[in-house]
Amino acid sequence: MSEKMTEHSIVPARVPEDTEDFARLFIISGPEFVPALYAGTQDKVAANCFRHRRNITSFEHAHFVKVNGENAGVILAYDWIVNKKEQVKTTLLIARYMKSKFIKQLRHLQWAGEVLGKMDDGTFYIASLAFYPQFRNQGLGTSLLLHTEEAARKAGATKLEVDAETYNEDAIRFYKRFGMNTVGEPRGTVINGQEFEFIRLSKDIRGGD
Repeated sequence: MSEKMTEHSIVPARVPEDTEDFARLFIISGPEFVPALYAGTQDKVAANCFRHRRNITSFEHAHFVKVNGENAGVILAYDWIVNKKEQVKTTLLIARYMKSKFIKQLRHLQWAGEVLGKMDDGTFYIASLAFYPQFRNQGLGTSLLLHTEEAARKAGATKLEVDAETYNEDAIRFYKRFGMNTVGEPRGTVINGQEFEFIRLSKDIRGGD
């Protein structure tokens, strides 16, 4: 039995209009991990990186789902070429907005970059996907993934990938329904005594459906 699709549109993110929604949804995508990683500076980091061009958290790489003119959810995704080109500027921006907490969190940020940010050539990576609670289970996530898969193919990517927290069984089921499969072993880290573990999911997008 398929879920009924809510009428919606998918549009590129804009600044400054979408900045506040992006920051909120970015945190919703990892409600415990994001605050732990950015040591309480997550609102400032997300909002400010979003409004700058040429970094991997930029509005340039985000699309919103709108329902009745209201932002319902967001996806942040980019290809392996963007990832290579924009890592340095992204790090500098994060350091600017985290200020003194950047050094304190540097080991954790490096882990996130090396593990969650690892991308082989040909990869189109979903860095964040989140919806406000009232817009979940309405087919909107699938619509966003289809939109992103089309963009990935146009970019010349051969696979679509995402990292999901292993406890988030709903998210993992959702990605698997979309044709993504777990690859490799779960990878974990500990931040201030709190354990986090992620699994990579991947979908081969060569040759159509």
